[in-house]
Amino acid sequence: MKITIDKNEAYREPEVLIKCAELNSEIQEIISCVSVIGKNLAGETDGETFFIPLGEIYYFESVDGSVFFYTDKTVYKCQARLYNLEEGLRDTYFVRVSKTSIVNLKKLKSIKREKNARLLGTLANGEKIIISRGYVNDIRKKLGV
Repeated sequence: MKITIDKNEAYREPEVLIKCAELNSEIQEIISCVSVIGKNLAGETDGETFFIPLGEIYYFESVDGSVFFYTDKTVYKCQARLYNLEEGLRDTYFVRVSKTSIVNLKKLKSIKREKNARLLGTLANGEKIIISRGYVNDIRKKLGV
């Protein structure tokens, strides 16, 4: 892979240009990483709103009509709807794993087969998450397994 940097004070904002023969998994990884840089999500906990970098979020979960997101040790309530988050995070390493959850693949430590063709994912913080059978093929493809 070749990296070229064109530094010029006339540029108003950084621009990433990718030139490739095909869009492979390595290029997708680069796009995912670049897509979350500098992006934060507002979340509320204990009556206070915080702005959390996307890379720190482990997963999103919809519970009783509300959406929550989880970091290493804190749970935040989010105003966005799960389908809006999924759409906005399309080119990142966040992926839908069930009807009610979206997970950050960068925080996924391992996966294990479960009954009924589901997977059990273990996150970097030790938390477990179920990957529904309808999403298993997509997850395996994204993970390359």
